[in-house]
Amino acid sequence: MITVVTACSRPPADSDLRAKDQGADAQRKRESDETHIRGLLAPFSHVEGLHPGYTMFEDRCDKAREGNIFEPATGPLLTCSMSGHAVFGVEGEVADVLRRIGAAHIAKWQPNVNGPGSASGGSMDYALMYQRMRGVEPDGQLMPAPYLESVNEDVKITWDTVPHGTTPPLYQVEGRETPACPPESAVYSRCDVTPRRPEAVPSIRARYGTVLQVDIRPPLSDGTYFEVPRPRS
Repeated sequence: MITVVTACSRPPADSDLRAKDQGADAQRKRESDETHIRGLLAPFSHVEGLHPGYTMFEDRCDKAREGNIFEPATGPLLTCSMSGHAVFGVEGEVADVLRRIGAAHIAKWQPNVNGPGSASGGSMDYALMYQRMRGVEPDGQLMPAPYLESVNEDVKITWDTVPHGTTPPLYQVEGRETPACPPESAVYSRCDVTPRRPEAVPSIRARYGTVLQVDIRPPLSDGTYFEVPRPRS
């Protein structure tokens, strides 16, 4: 009787992966994407009617889960991703603030591909139409929650929406507790929250009535800026 033994390669140690995510290529991409994210977040603080609540910046590198004989591991050994997140209180009408965001040319927003009278999601036209119609179609149907998204999908804006006569609101920016960085459980993790003692979303909402949220990730990558590929077997 012949026994066949299949050798399984050991996954690389955290120290080996950490050496790769600190290499010149990773650092170059890390610095480039951080500059991109912070550069897009900064102008929102200068838009009239937006009052900064807090800003969170996250950068982390996570190991892929280990596979087994029945379900072999696939994909990169290590994935590094980065994101920026900011919450603001809105003073005055949301529509006015949205127009000022458009006038600030922070990003190029999704075009209205549906044409006049039937704006498409992600466009400034739909965002303003939703606010004008208070989230309700002429036939009484609720309109889909609005959002504003850049053409290359690296910036997304959402806000509290309360269609006329509805309870609870159709959409509210999430957040109940004081925002804090997640535990440092990744191979590489970096996070900061500004200010150091941020205000919780419910408190911001109580102060201004409406909360607006900005989320930023590197374009077309779901935030991924560096990977360590899995060796071919």
